[in-house]
Amino acid sequence: MADDKKTILIAEDEPLNMRLTVDLLEINGFNTLSCCDGIAALETLKNTIPDLILLDINMPGMNGYEVHEKIRKDSRLDRVKVIALSASVMKEDEEKIRKAGFDDFVPKPIDTKGLVKKIKDHLAP
Repeated sequence: MADDKKTILIAEDEPLNMRLTVDLLEINGFNTLSCCDGIAALETLKNTIPDLILLDINMPGMNGYEVHEKIRKDSRLDRVKVIALSASVMKEDEEKIRKAGFDDFVPKPIDTKGLVKKIKDHLAP
């Protein structure tokens, strides 16, 4: 039988945040792929098309905005929802994230129930 679980790619440079997010999503029935930076996320996306991407904004090497811009230029990923994760929660930070074209925004520390609900809402048919 085919695996009906949706796959979420998580790009997060903080190991504790990654572990918590992976555990939360797997407990809620999702498959997860994890990357510790934006460059690794783009490498993963060369071979895999997830159902949704959780993308930390502040990562070393290549930030979430740069990764998002490259994702949106890849026609294979047109239908993939991208949710920004950020500890920067000022109103202007959220406005910048939305203006950049992310599908949604989740502030850190993550509200676990809120995150799962947002993901399910974005993946609903």
